[in-house]
Order: sequence, then structure tokens, then C-alpha cells
Amino acid sequence: YFAPCMASRVLCIEPGARAAEAMGPELHGDFRYLAAGQLGPDGRIYFAPSGARRVLCVDPEAESVEELGPRLAGGCKYTGAGVLAENGRIYFAPCCAEQVLCIDCQAQTVRLLGPELRGDRKYTTAGVLAPNGKIYFAPSGTGSVLCIDP
Repeated sequence: YFAPCMASRVLCIEPGARAAEAMGPELHGDFRYLAAGQLGPDGRIYFAPSGARRVLCVDPEAESVEELGPRLAGGCKYTGAGVLAENGRIYFAPCCAEQVLCIDCQAQTVRLLGPELRGDRKYTTAGVLAPNGKIYFAPSGTGSVLCIDP
């Protein structure tokens, strides 16, 4: 499953059948989703918005696509892949957004966490779940490593 960047719908590839098809509703905007999707403990795949306004949730079992959470303003919000923490939540570091994005897969809710982080292109790559249970994101356009303690 691939979230659309410039396309209007999610792309589903069936490797065994050597087939691909668009699925879900038409989505609008440019550079909608840039970060790789993160598989949640519920079997759904979650994508953080870049140019899109809301989180995208793909449910392979139900063959459905839906948007979750509040509408978020701005562009280039989240570009690096998120990390699934031990608490079952997925965390994305902000690129041009100002706060960490947290998806609670069980509750199907989205919220913004922590202090506002100013600047552009702060964190652009995927994070890492460390053995201590904390999540680390390397800096891109900022001078400090981001540490999330779920």
C-alpha cells in the first residue's frame, strides 16, 4: 500500500497477481504524504500528512481508506517515517510542523505532543526505537536530537 503524493488515491499492489489498483476516496492537495507508512499493532497502516491535512489510515483487511484526526495547517509537516513505540502508539517527528504527531492506534485518535519546535526541515528522516524504550530522531535543520519518551 502506497499513500499518494501527487496521485489522488492510495495504490494497492498485489504481488502474487502482478496487479495494481487505486483504492479509497480521492484525496486533494499537493505532496500529500511523503513519509513511509507505519504498520500499527492493529494491522492498519498509518501515514503522517505532509501537504495533506489529516493522517491517512489504510486497513488492508477491510480494504478501506480513511482520514483520521484534526485538520492540520501548513505544508511539509511530516516527512520521515514514524516509529511504533512499546505503548502501541506511533510517533512522527516534525519537519515543518511545530509538534510531534502521535497516533493512538487502539483509540483511532491523533494528537500533537510536546513543546512547539520552531524552524523548517527540523527532522526529515525516520526515527529509531532504542532498547531503553525511547524514540530518537536525528536532526536535519535543527541542532539537536529529538528524544521522545512515550
